[in-house]
Parts: sequence; C-alpha cells; structure tokens
Amino acid sequence: MTNEFGKKTGKAIGNKLYGAYGDDKRLGINRGKLKGESDGLKLEYKLQQAEAQNARFQADLERETIEYEKNQRLLDDVLSIEFDPSDKDDLLKHLTTLSAYIDLWSKNGSMEDYHEAAFSKFDVGLALLNAVDSQNPMNAYFAQRKAERIKNKKKSKIGEIILWTIVAVVTLTLLILMAEGVIG
Repeated sequence: MTNEFGKKTGKAIGNKLYGAYGDDKRLGINRGKLKGESDGLKLEYKLQQAEAQNARFQADLERETIEYEKNQRLLDDVLSIEFDPSDKDDLLKHLTTLSAYIDLWSKNGSMEDYHEAAFSKFDVGLALLNAVDSQNPMNAYFAQRKAERIKNKKKSKIGEIILWTIVAVVTLTLLILMAEGVIG
C-alpha cells in the first residue's frame, strides 16, 4: 500500500508541475538509451519495405521490357516478309506465319497496331495467292480465317458501342436524378 501511495503522490506532483499530460503514457516507445534503437528499427523496416517495392518494380519493368522486345522482333519479322508470287510454297508458309501472329496478337488487346500490320500483310498475301493459284485448297482456309477475324472485329466494335451506350445512359440518368434532388 505504501508503494501505491508513493506512486499516486508522485503523479499528482508531476501533474501539478508539468500539467495534466506530464506522464509519459506513450506505449511501444523505449525510453532513454533504447529510444534511438527503436527509431532505428523503424527506419530499417521502412528501408526494407522500400527495397522490396523497388525490387518488385524492377522485376515488372524487366518483364515488360522483355515482352516489348519480343513483340518488336515479331513485328520486324512481319514487316520483313516479302511475298514472291512465283513460289507458292513460300507464299503459303508466310500466310501461315502471319495467321499465327494475328492469332497471337488478337488475344492481347493492347497489340492492336501489331495486329493491324500483320492483318494487312495477310490480306496482301491472300490476294497474291488467289491471283497465282485460285484453285489452291488453302485459299478457302485462309479466306475463312479472314472472314472470322472480320466477324470478330465487328463483334468487338458492337460490344464497345453497347458498352459506351450503357455508360452514357447511366451517366445521364444520374445527372437527371442529381438535378431533381433525388440523389444528393
């Protein structure tokens, strides 16, 4: 009981001298000599977090750079294709390659420019194949692939138009409701 009386008396005197907030009630902070060590640990933790975030950023940047360089090489391959109308086998090989590139880039929506470049070359090659050998059975296959791509492109355009129409209708509805005071 004596210790309790001494504690309370000391607190009362401290409050009188230093104000009601004279007690150090801060939890989790080491006092005295260890205070600097606690701050150092906090700084070290923040430094480790920043280094980890930087490492993740560097890995993402490296992955994106590798992907970009790969796509650039593929685009260079597409642009370097030269069609020789006298060599039907080479023409078929190039059309097959272009078809594969178009399929690869059509799956990735951000590669629209690459897709268009390959599709343009594909059209030229298909026209040459039709002119050189209109009876070739691969003509029908490549024409079907071209029709599928055009159909998918139209579908995506229609979907995009529908999406923007919905966004516009919802926005106008919200504006009307706000103007009428229904929504604050």
